[in-house]
Amino acid sequence: MSSAASTKLKTRELLQTELFQHPKASLATPVSHEEQWTLSLQRTVALAKALAPKISSIQNLTEEYWDLNMDEIFCLDPAMYVLLGIQYNLVAGTLGMYLHEQPDLEPLVEKLLRFDVHGQFCLSEVEHGLDAMNLETTATRLPNGEFELHTPHAGASKYMAPTAPSGFPSVAIVFARLISDGEDCGIRGFIVEVSDGRLTYPGITVRLVHGRVGSKPIKHCITSFNRVRLPKNALLGPVKPSTEVDLRKQFLHTIWRVAVGAVSFAGPVINGLAVSSYIAAKYSQRRLVGGGTIAPDQRIPIVSFKTQYRPVLIAVAQSFVLRAYYRWTARQFSDETKSFEQRHALSTILKALVQRMAYDGMLGLSERCGAQGLFGYNQIAGFIDEMRGVCIAEGDVLVLSLRLISELIIGRYEIPAAQDTNGILYKHERGLFDEAASVLSGLPHHRTDAFNRLILPRCEKLTLSMGYRMAYEAAVEARLDPRIINLFRASSVRWDEGWYTEAMGVSRETMFLDEDQALNDALPFLDKWADDLEVGDYVHAPITSGERWSEFFDNLEVCPSYVNSPSQFSTNGSKLQARL
Repeated sequence: MSSAASTKLKTRELLQTELFQHPKASLATPVSHEEQWTLSLQRTVALAKALAPKISSIQNLTEEYWDLNMDEIFCLDPAMYVLLGIQYNLVAGTLGMYLHEQPDLEPLVEKLLRFDVHGQFCLSEVEHGLDAMNLETTATRLPNGEFELHTPHAGASKYMAPTAPSGFPSVAIVFARLISDGEDCGIRGFIVEVSDGRLTYPGITVRLVHGRVGSKPIKHCITSFNRVRLPKNALLGPVKPSTEVDLRKQFLHTIWRVAVGAVSFAGPVINGLAVSSYIAAKYSQRRLVGGGTIAPDQRIPIVSFKTQYRPVLIAVAQSFVLRAYYRWTARQFSDETKSFEQRHALSTILKALVQRMAYDGMLGLSERCGAQGLFGYNQIAGFIDEMRGVCIAEGDVLVLSLRLISELIIGRYEIPAAQDTNGILYKHERGLFDEAASVLSGLPHHRTDAFNRLILPRCEKLTLSMGYRMAYEAAVEARLDPRIINLFRASSVRWDEGWYTEAMGVSRETMFLDEDQALNDALPFLDKWADDLEVGDYVHAPITSGERWSEFFDNLEVCPSYVNSPSQFSTNGSKLQARL
């Protein structure tokens, strides 16, 4: 049995349990934030105990690890993925990097994998996000070898990590500037016991940050430390390395699992797009309207209109292609012969394309579901709200693109070469880079105002151009249905029509008709492809079937009304007449 099949077998068993069922009443009458948080946490713990991954799988980035992150069960409750992503990738994964030199960490790692302990990853500060190399939390080494962890001011408090007591003992990896004998030894990780599950420990202040709109509630917090004493073994790694190191490279190595998270986070995002496209496909086939010019005397499904089937078909095709791209990137990223910079570049490109494509796709699908697309019970709107957070988690896409492209165009490293240099998507990518290189050649160096004005605004588009090309090549390599590949290519070209017209002389009409033909070829397979996504078991949206809608309708809260009797209606009507 493959690792993907093994993981799915475990999670499908959970689907049948009461904890993972969606009661009809809960869809019709939403639960409170506190109830939802408790439910999400209980589900996360149950999932952790069912999956029971090995630290070797997490540490070595095995196929099993990537399959775990791609499991569709996270679509039922995205908060589960946030919590497990922190627990497994960021916390257990970081500790795993030090197990060989610090075997005393093993019992803690095992508790984290079973979710007997709630793990936290405290890197970002209120005033330091993507510039975390400048963070201000300090850990001063004392004469007896212990450390004093301190937050010097409110702006240096740790931001977002859900450190509030949750019923489980809580342990955090806190990143702080290590000061030893008055010397700045760079940013290092420290193991800190935050709470016993009921109360935080002395010197640690946790402030709840309420008000994140739309997403499944997670108790995000601002956490500060007031001269908290840490034991000698709280430090991850040696106080000072045996050889002189570059503090920037040391920092990037210390937070390596953030780059891993940029890849693994793509899994549930892609599945969110797949579920959204499935919902929109099923709804579009059962929603009937007057036939208009197509069939004046009939009621026809709205999927008959190109304005309806175009975004749905494209989203379905993108879901298949992005799954192939995720697996291709995972294999490339796991290749330790590649440099850290190359692997980080691959994670950034995947993150950029998946998140922009999924977010735009979900918005379009939500609109095509009309008023129904606005409501959380139909799932798509909820995925859109979750996407806003995912775009920032593990690094904001735009800022990551600035770093990536700046390093690529000045030649610090290269990404994997294109498999087909005659491909139209590669020509687009190459053309955009040539334009940027031409501008750069007129600048004295990359630390100028002109670089800021003329190069940086191009960076995200350059990153996405690489993503489109890589995704297309991954789909070809995976031997997806040629109709899916062709639709992905045709719709991707239309993403930047202006360039293809200017640089290649392709008219907008030609691009329109090329996509139209790809859509016509794909339309007969819409229902089959939607089913082939294999996400139906993770859909509870009432609009996907008449039976589901009837059950949902019957469970909706009914407002109080007068007893249905003629005398009361008559009395009420008399009062109204009197007022008029």
